[in-house]
Amino acid sequence: MTSSIKPPGSGPKPIDPVGASKDADRTDRTRTEAFDEALEAARAPATSATAPAGAVSGVVEDLRAGRIDAAAAVDRLVADVLNGPMAAGLDDRGRAALEAHLRASLEDDPNLAALVRDLER
Repeated sequence: MTSSIKPPGSGPKPIDPVGASKDADRTDRTRTEAFDEALEAARAPATSATAPAGAVSGVVEDLRAGRIDAAAAVDRLVADVLNGPMAAGLDDRGRAALEAHLRASLEDDPNLAALVRDLER
């Protein structure tokens, strides 16, 4: 069954395949370049925001060698966070609040508490 009702106008304008592909290629290249720039910008803070591997590995080495116990290891890791770039913009009150939050999380969160208990082995 066909309907005699037709939409207004004669439909969409025809597309010039040659011109469209050039514009599409240029647009795709621009989008790709913009995406690459955004990706690089997103990567930069992530590497500087994490604790240096040397600091963590130093704690691990000292813990395994018996030079420190689990409590001292946690203290050093918390101190590394408080002295790191993520906490650099905090005032004394903010740093104290961050330390309290970290220590409370290490005690109250079952997964984190289990990790701390694993340090004692």
